Amino acid sequence: MNLNMMKLEQAGNVTSMWFDVKAGWEQWFLLRSDVHHDSVRCARELETQHLLEAKRRKAYILDAGDLFDAMQGRFDPRRSMDELREEYRRNDYYDFVVRDTAEYLSPYSKQIIMLGRGNHETAVLKNANTDLTDRLAYAINSAHKTDIKTGGYGGWVRFMFNLRDGKQPGVRTSIRMKYFHGAGADAPVTRGVIQTNRQAVYLPDATIVWNGHNHSNYVIPIARERLSEKGTLYSDIQWHIRTPGYKQDYGDGSKGWAVEKGQSPKPIGVVWMKLDYFSDSIRIKFEPDVAGPEMIDAGGYAGGARFEYSDDSEYP
Repeated sequence: MNLNMMKLEQAGNVTSMWFDVKAGWEQWFLLRSDVHHDSVRCARELETQHLLEAKRRKAYILDAGDLFDAMQGRFDPRRSMDELREEYRRNDYYDFVVRDTAEYLSPYSKQIIMLGRGNHETAVLKNANTDLTDRLAYAINSAHKTDIKTGGYGGWVRFMFNLRDGKQPGVRTSIRMKYFHGAGADAPVTRGVIQTNRQAVYLPDATIVWNGHNHSNYVIPIARERLSEKGTLYSDIQWHIRTPGYKQDYGDGSKGWAVEKGQSPKPIGVVWMKLDYFSDSIRIKFEPDVAGPEMIDAGGYAGGARFEYSDDSEYP
C-alpha cells in the first residue's frame, strides 16, 4: 500500500484506512472541496501549489465534492459561455473535462484516497445522465493502477490504528470523520458556523465533521462531556471544519451571479490535517491554508499586498 497505509477498504458509504503506528509515526492529509477545477475562475496556480506541497508532505488527498464546475453543458440551465475556459469549448465538453482533469491529477494519483460528490456533479448527473466523479476515478485508476474510491454527497471516513508500542501494544483505536458537501445558502454572517451546533447533535459518533459548499473556512473545536461504558467520566473534542475551495466567484465585484446575490469575496484554499502518535494516543491537528481571492477582472495578487498611493500623494 502507498506511503504509510496498510489497507484501504470501502463498504457502502464508509471508507476505511488502516495504519500501524509506533513512536514517531505521523501522517498528513490534504482536505479539499469546491475546487471547480474546470472553471475560468478556479485559482489553478494555488491548487497546483497545494498539490505539490502534498507531494512534499507525503499527504493523502481527500476531496468532498465540486471538484468539477461543469456548468456549461448543453442542457444545464446555469450555462454561461463567459464561464467556460477556451480549451473546453468543444462538442465533447464533458469527455474532455474528465480527460484533462485526470491528466492534471495524474502526478498525485497514488496519494488520492477518495473523491466525493458535490451539487455540481449531481446536477450534471441529473441534467446529462453522466457521473463525472465515477468517470474521473475510473480514468485515473485505469491509467495508474490505483484504487481511488468514490464517495457520496455525504459519508464517512474511518482512520483505523494498530498501536505497535507504548504502554499497550496491540491496542486498536480509531478516528471517525463525517464528511458532507454542504447545503444552504451563503450564510454571510455566520459563514455556516451555526450548522456546527446542529451537526454536533445528530452526529455524536464523529470525531471530525467536515463540510464544504459555501466557500467559507473555519476550524472549530467543540468540547464534550462523555461517560464511558465503564462509568468513567471524561471529555473530548469534536472538530468541525469547513474547506473553502478555489473558485473566485466575486471577481472584481462588478458583475456575475455572486455579485448580484450580494455575496462577499470568499477565501480560497484548503485545510491540512495531521495525525500523529503521541503519549499512547493519536493527536489531531488542523492547519488552514488559505489566501484572499484574486480580483480577477481588475488584476491583483491572491493573498498578497498591493501598492497604492496614499491620499496625500503628489501624483494625480
